[in-house]
Amino acid sequence: MKNLYVLGIDTATLVCSVALVTEDKLLAEYTLQVKKTHSERLLPLIAAVLEDAGVKPKELDGIAVAAGPGSFTGLRIGVVTAKALGQALELPLCGISTLEALAAQHPLFNGLVCPVLDARRGQVYNAVFLAGREVLRETDDRAITLSDLLAELSGRKEHVLFVGDAVKIHRQMLIEALGERACFVPEESTICRAATVARLGLLKLKAAKGQSWQDLVPHYIRRAGAESKFQAVKDLGRNE
Repeated sequence: MKNLYVLGIDTATLVCSVALVTEDKLLAEYTLQVKKTHSERLLPLIAAVLEDAGVKPKELDGIAVAAGPGSFTGLRIGVVTAKALGQALELPLCGISTLEALAAQHPLFNGLVCPVLDARRGQVYNAVFLAGREVLRETDDRAITLSDLLAELSGRKEHVLFVGDAVKIHRQMLIEALGERACFVPEESTICRAATVARLGLLKLKAAKGQSWQDLVPHYIRRAGAESKFQAVKDLGRNE
């Protein structure tokens, strides 16, 4: 049976990550967290990963991309790039939840994995998962205030592993709310990784759950600030 090659892309946060995986190994992964924009970094990283792994674009079997939630601009860049490559190479695509990918990076934790990404406007992007070899989703992806999330978690007994870019911002509040039940990992283990996105995509492709490039869309959860203001103005005009 042919060994599948799946390219993973994650630009949902300030991290830009690209990886190439097969069913039995991670062939290459490049992850950057620097000031250059994703539009400057992404295509050169993809080219470098493929070249260094000795894999030609036409040998790919699919592309997985972190489809959200996350930065609106970052998601658009990642998804549009995946769609363009999917169309050009006639490949199936997989949109992967950024939060599920973050949770899947910690299968050995004994308790709940709780990704939190900075959503601004007093909220975090979040979902709660039960850790394990295959993470079990306990909530949908959502935008929620940290106080509401902590109130929800306070009724649980499990230890909770917090990962994602909002952990650094809210760490003290998490500790004050949950005490010893609040768990953390080093900074390098809390960022989004394209290798996990690719692995989750590979599992979807094997289950024949890929998408065409026309069907792949970002999962924003909520409108961007400018879009919300525009809609509010339109609604106001209708009501006058």
